[in-house]
Amino acid sequence: MTIIAGWAAHLALPLFTWFDVGATIIVLTIAALLLGGMFMFVRIASDDSDRHKELKEMVETLFGTPAHLRQHAEPQSNKDPAKSTGTAVSAAAAAPFSEPCPACSETITERDIECPSCGLRLL
Repeated sequence: MTIIAGWAAHLALPLFTWFDVGATIIVLTIAALLLGGMFMFVRIASDDSDRHKELKEMVETLFGTPAHLRQHAEPQSNKDPAKSTGTAVSAAAAAPFSEPCPACSETITERDIECPSCGLRLL
């Protein structure tokens, strides 16, 4: 009886070894396919051609600013050279205004960096 059990244990060892090798090969193949798929996805998404425009828009939506929120810039020739983006923003910030302070309701203007009444730092 011990001889049969010894033979069975000896025959079962290569079976599990081949099973382990096969499972390892399958797992490594699946990992290689996933890695290759991710590599191709990145290449397609970073390509400058318009062949995969829908895919690029999906990637931009997932990882960047969505297309409907992006500002579509006008060509530079149509813009007034005196109105660059920086000067337009600073001009809007320097526009005269007068409104109540959010903390104490004291009237503040565009010249105030801090509220004269409560000292709240204004943006």
